Amino acid sequence: MLTVVLGLTSSLSYALSDMVSQHVSRGIGVVRVVFWVLATGVVLIVPALFIVEGAGWHGEGWRGVGFAALAGVLYIGAYSCLLAGFKRGDLSLVAALSSSQGAFAAVFAVLGGERLGLLMAVGLALAIAGGVLAAVQGRAKSAAGAGWALASGLLFALVMVAYDHADELTWLATAAISRAVSFALFVPIVAVVLVWERRAAAPARRPPRGLLLPPRLLGFAVVAGVFEIVGLVLIAASIVSGPLAVAGVMASQFATFATVLGVVLLGERPRWWQLVGVALTIAGVSILGVFSASG
Repeated sequence: MLTVVLGLTSSLSYALSDMVSQHVSRGIGVVRVVFWVLATGVVLIVPALFIVEGAGWHGEGWRGVGFAALAGVLYIGAYSCLLAGFKRGDLSLVAALSSSQGAFAAVFAVLGGERLGLLMAVGLALAIAGGVLAAVQGRAKSAAGAGWALASGLLFALVMVAYDHADELTWLATAAISRAVSFALFVPIVAVVLVWERRAAAPARRPPRGLLLPPRLLGFAVVAGVFEIVGLVLIAASIVSGPLAVAGVMASQFATFATVLGVVLLGERPRWWQLVGVALTIAGVSILGVFSASG
């Protein structure tokens, strides 16, 4: 049951982060948002690791460190593919295909030796279908971006697999190492983008702003970063606490929460199939909750 709760809470955190990020990215651009989101995570989680666990680590668990670092690399790849998909394709198609990460994670878990009973398989299938339906916002005009979206879902699932193999470390250490690696990789990417923007700007136009932001926009970016790092830590904790298949599917329910948050906070009117998706997700989660409690 703990795995279900942690995974769902992670999805809620990511949905909140995406909601804030989408709002602020219209003012400062996606790359700057991602930079401040990752920077916020590093500033929060690295000191937390030393406060909670101290400085007593002396090199044990290098295998776990390697997998945690690999997760950080994969995370940047997944995020980049997702942004590329959103840039080239319809939001509805890209969001739906990206939410397939739960299905990928379940497949990898089974290939890795996890056994799924009938009740658990039914619950996972309902939750996966519900998450995909909740992500669909309308009929896509083209299939552009589909490949990037699927690659994003696959890479996000591999991030969870890497977390699962970093079992020599605590969940906090796993999340901290992966985030530090992600940020270290993203810094040169930001530098290249800023240089390109400055060179591409017309002489008569004001050069694009750097990483320094107005206080209001910076505040939104930091809030998005707080929600995102909480989501990342909860993913790591959910994988440690239970089966990878359950943790992966629960952590991919951000579209379901986004639909609910859109109705509650923004007054949006969801499509009928999105409501069906929410209902399927609730049914799947309920089955998995009962399964976990009885197991």
